[in-house]
Amino acid sequence: MPLAKFETMLKRTMGLDVQSIGRPMLERALHERRDKSGVEDLDAYWLLLQMSEQEQLHLIESVIVPETWFFRNREAFNEMAQLQPQRPISAGQPLRILSLPCSTGEEPYSIAMALLDIGMPPQHFHIDAIDISAQSLAIAHQAVYGKNSFRGNSLAFRDHYFALNEQGYALSETVRQQVRFIQSNLFAPTLLYGEAPYDIVFCRNLLIYFDRATQHQAVTILTQRLAPEGLLFVGPAESALMMQHALTPIKAPMAFAFRQGAPKQEPVKFASTPIAVFAPQPPAPLRPAPRAAAARTAPSRSRPAADLPALPQTTLATVQLLADQGKLSEAASLCEQLIQRHGPSAAAYYLMGVIHDAGDRKQAAADCYRKALYLEPAHAGAMTHLAALLQTQGDTAGARLLQQRARRSAENNPS
Repeated sequence: MPLAKFETMLKRTMGLDVQSIGRPMLERALHERRDKSGVEDLDAYWLLLQMSEQEQLHLIESVIVPETWFFRNREAFNEMAQLQPQRPISAGQPLRILSLPCSTGEEPYSIAMALLDIGMPPQHFHIDAIDISAQSLAIAHQAVYGKNSFRGNSLAFRDHYFALNEQGYALSETVRQQVRFIQSNLFAPTLLYGEAPYDIVFCRNLLIYFDRATQHQAVTILTQRLAPEGLLFVGPAESALMMQHALTPIKAPMAFAFRQGAPKQEPVKFASTPIAVFAPQPPAPLRPAPRAAAARTAPSRSRPAADLPALPQTTLATVQLLADQGKLSEAASLCEQLIQRHGPSAAAYYLMGVIHDAGDRKQAAADCYRKALYLEPAHAGAMTHLAALLQTQGDTAGARLLQQRARRSAENNPS
């Protein structure tokens, strides 16, 4: 039986683009669920899916591969905690946080621990955690974890918030009571109906499983749930997509955080002379023209300099402005013109890479990030974005090396 019906059903129910996981994985999941359901073939299994919402959930859980651990991409939690003392919070109006998808609970519990660590009273914040998988939520409710949920070298939180027993590491009640778990999904019509907006939303590494149209739909839903000036945290491979929405990036390396509201569209002001955002290349030596050509063009040699066409007073700010407005083709074209006119620049190639990334031109984006790193090996932004691309292409080792380089660069250059 063709897989198209199953692909359509998964996209309708959870937004999944099967291309993101590969058809072989879908086929394995279908045959596994068919065998466990006791039906003869995929035609019979399709009929079962139409009659059983529970079986639909079982199939969804079969194609979901949760990969999570406590304080995954710690920079996001550090940035979230660092920003909270800057806003007034009280027990009467607690900080509202959403984690979606929450998988087996490591992310929302990490959020809770990060806020408790900075001394925020438990009554001053509340976390809603949503996932489509009942199986994952059952683990989250139990809150007992194995060694795979604790990775890296910074594990002091485990001694502080967990107790080791025969089943594993059991999370303290102080953390558990901060999180409310809900079974749902981002595209459910009744998702969080009647709930107030959230000050912080974590939605990391979900959008990469959607096609481009569904990604934009998902971001729209998320921003509708986000309070004015609220913070949205996404995964590394998803940050370029945010440029096409009314969101402003937070300047925090490796956090991938965005604030609700479009960047301030301040008019670009030019000086009386062009601003040198690139290192201009020396002009190529002019070759003597043939005598006949020289005779034909002789009058132009007396043309006053003031009458010559002036170079466009365009800076990278103009390119960035076009990109922020979603005019990606214009931004890319203008950026390329600047590079051709003024010579290569790490800043220009990085911006060109981000523009290609937002336009889903992954190979072109990767090429630009590599050129930026050739010109400026410590360019943290280029390393971070290239690492995200390598991760989506399956080059986990290469992505990890670049992430480590970016982290070291941020530590050595804290400004």
